Amino acid sequence: MPPPGSRRARTASVLATALLICACGSGGETQGPASGGAETAAGEGATGSPGAPSPGDREGHETPSLQTGFRLLRQGDLKGAEPHLTAALRDTPRDRRILEALGSIYARTDRFKQAEESFHTALAVEPASNGALLGLAAVYVETGRYDEAAATLTEVRRRDPGNLVARLKGALLDVRLGRAEEAAAGAREVIARQPGNAEAHYVLGLALERKGSLDEAVAEMRRVHDLSPTHLGALNHLLIIEARRGRSVEAARWRKAQQETLFRAHVEERVRNHRIDGVAAFNREDYRTALREFQEISREDPGDPQVHLHLGSTHIALGNLDEAKRELEHCLALDPRNDRALAELGRAHALANRLDEAIETLRKAVAVNPQFAEPHFYLAGIYRARGEQDRFQEEMKIFNELQARSQGSALDVLPEGRP
Repeated sequence: MPPPGSRRARTASVLATALLICACGSGGETQGPASGGAETAAGEGATGSPGAPSPGDREGHETPSLQTGFRLLRQGDLKGAEPHLTAALRDTPRDRRILEALGSIYARTDRFKQAEESFHTALAVEPASNGALLGLAAVYVETGRYDEAAATLTEVRRRDPGNLVARLKGALLDVRLGRAEEAAAGAREVIARQPGNAEAHYVLGLALERKGSLDEAVAEMRRVHDLSPTHLGALNHLLIIEARRGRSVEAARWRKAQQETLFRAHVEERVRNHRIDGVAAFNREDYRTALREFQEISREDPGDPQVHLHLGSTHIALGNLDEAKRELEHCLALDPRNDRALAELGRAHALANRLDEAIETLRKAVAVNPQFAEPHFYLAGIYRARGEQDRFQEEMKIFNELQARSQGSALDVLPEGRP
């Protein structure tokens, strides 16, 4: 008879190996911290072994940082996407998709010079890219270069007459040029096709405000706020309109929301380089440096769920499972439906051989986001370690199907109506 606990120890050893392989990219390449889901690095000294292919192992698939960055951008998480896309661009500096995605992030965080450079570089790589042209048009509108914006949008419409993003950017240009009726018509056309497009409702609100239809303008700006609570433009106009109408209570409410959003934006400006440097350090397996960078963000902004997710991933990579659990639980206390934190917490439980808790937590991640592939990958690792081959194969099948479904063009990645 084997000594007491030996079977449990063997299971834990096999499980740790399986999960550590799951967390690595092709050829043992480390993935970024879990701001992009459960794509985290293996512990120090992890080695490969036969078993399930890792997310980065299949031929033709994007690198982990690129997958992560695109997924976060698709979800509207700009601050999470940027460091991963920046890391991916270092590896492939002429990837038009990454250049367009980063250009979009720069434009939407008022870094217009960087955005313009990124879109121009994308066009140098692929002159036929409508995505880069639309990004440039957005930059031109926001920087008052209306003739250039009009010419760029005309070119996109010539190539693709039904392009909705071009229609929406044209409507915004109409607002800036005082053509309220044309702007409202364009925005409504987009809303008819994409009712949840926050930018289309924002442009319609601007047009209605310009026409003096303040009740309707407020309704549209409120709709923008419902769809995108941190949309600073909508908050600014809600404050202005309610103040103009003498509704002091409502104006005070929107002023508070505006100030909170501005504060968050200023904090993000201060910590942005720490986030980028932390992800870069993590990707090169310099976990101690990554930990210092993320701890700096945590000191500056302790209420940011994402930094506690980053810290949890880094502690897993360092083998500090108790610290990882604390950070991930802190993240979930701030953001209970954070699917990425649930996936990482499930992996931490599994590595600590708390298998029932791991499965329960990973199932929660799937319930929150059924399109999130990585929890199925970690479930597969657990079932493989347990010798449950049928369940292992079932989870791998789901994982592969979701991964294949997530592949798309750069234009598919960008949220509706944005450059």
